[in-house]
Amino acid sequence: MSNSDWRQRLEEAIAESGKSMRSISIASGNGPGYVHSIIVEGKDPTISNLIAVCDTIPTSIIYILHGHDVTPEDAEILDLLHRHPDKRSAIQSLISSK
Repeated sequence: MSNSDWRQRLEEAIAESGKSMRSISIASGNGPGYVHSIIVEGKDPTISNLIAVCDTIPTSIIYILHGHDVTPEDAEILDLLHRHPDKRSAIQSLISSK
């Protein structure tokens, strides 16, 4: 992951959670220094471990990676689009029309 903006968002989400990097690391099923190695040492996480970290904070993986908040309604729409790719263009057309 070349763009480090996601690290800044992750660090901010951790600070807002009031949890320590160590407690998040352990609660997410990783070693005690895992989050520290991501934030401070710049190591790249696996996506499954990053998802576990985000779930522990809790914060959205989409927000951390892309900077966009996703409401439960947004997540439901994304899930439906994923499950029905044949209807994507119709939905996109409907949303794009003014």
